[in-house]
Amino acid sequence: MDGNTVRYVSSRVIRAPRLIKLALFGAWIAGIPALGFLGPVPVAHAQVAIPAEPSLFVTIGQEQFQATPAWRYDPVEDLFTLTQPLTFTHSSGSTFTIQDAGAIPDPVLFFSASATNLATVPLAYSFAFNVPLTPTLLGPINSHAELGVTLTDGFNNSATVQPVVPGGSLLTSYDLFSNGSPISKNVDIGSLFSILSGTGTTTFSANGQLTCGQPCVTMSAILSFTLTPQDAAGFSGRVVQTPVPLPAALWLFGSGLATFIGATQRRPIGA
Repeated sequence: MDGNTVRYVSSRVIRAPRLIKLALFGAWIAGIPALGFLGPVPVAHAQVAIPAEPSLFVTIGQEQFQATPAWRYDPVEDLFTLTQPLTFTHSSGSTFTIQDAGAIPDPVLFFSASATNLATVPLAYSFAFNVPLTPTLLGPINSHAELGVTLTDGFNNSATVQPVVPGGSLLTSYDLFSNGSPISKNVDIGSLFSILSGTGTTTFSANGQLTCGQPCVTMSAILSFTLTPQDAAGFSGRVVQTPVPLPAALWLFGSGLATFIGATQRRPIGA
């Protein structure tokens, strides 16, 4: 049976007095499994729509690459993952490889990637990861970002990876409104990292908050950096954001207000 099929579970109603049959019929209409011991209630299973796929964009130096990733979607986990790594090659032979990338559209994104600079001068790289949000987000949102960096010196003459924009960050994160306007998650992380020789590692993380005054429809993260010649760098990143829950007192206030409004609407005129 394919995913486009709407399945109905059949049931048999046993012989019963007229009142019980009427009760069963009313429960069936309401979709409530009343008096379940008399038999299962017919249930329709609707098709679940697959969310819009994430998109990836890569730039090395002045050369731009439009990625065409193949995604695997797990409807149980609501999770997109790459089916295989993607490698992009610059005219100098330098490369950027996305080993892994994934997203849960409500919403988490994560990735692992590596870069090699075979040019004779420092080279700039940029990797953009966009995830359509399902459902969209509204109101105050908690945000979190993590980035691990591994740096390898190729010629034993030191190696450096740093933000493309001086004073900026290696990993920037933001959301987009439906009109395309961005709003920062306030968790931009990653500063200059340098080693004298061999291989070194470092990590960055931050917690923040943003407020979607109108529905946020896309979650985005950009890894951008400059790498010294004949060196290599590896990255592993994760960005998470979740709606801020309403305080319990506010829920109680809303419930009490609804009860009060309902009581006033039911009060007879002139009472």
